Amino acid sequence: MAEIEQRFNLASYWFGDRWCPAVSSYRDGYRIRVVKSETRRGPNVSTIYDYFELDADGTVTVAPWGYARDYKPGRIVDIAAALDRYAMPQPDARRIGL
Repeated sequence: MAEIEQRFNLASYWFGDRWCPAVSSYRDGYRIRVVKSETRRGPNVSTIYDYFELDADGTVTVAPWGYARDYKPGRIVDIAAALDRYAMPQPDARRIGL
């Protein structure tokens, strides 16, 4: 997990009043949201996200495009700890309005 946190910009945000953590439960496993790209035009920022998807034991089943050879097959053993770390809402995180 530490390698992913160093190599990628993990993206937690507020969607209205709902907290969307960068690491979350997804289907029967986990999902890690990373920033793929950002485009700025004046005050507007357009962000595109990509995802790691993991099964229940932390095995990487989907990696962002271009990174499969680096992370598959692979297993993130501390994903449950990361889930706890990112669960706490951050008041200063990006806000996406409705």
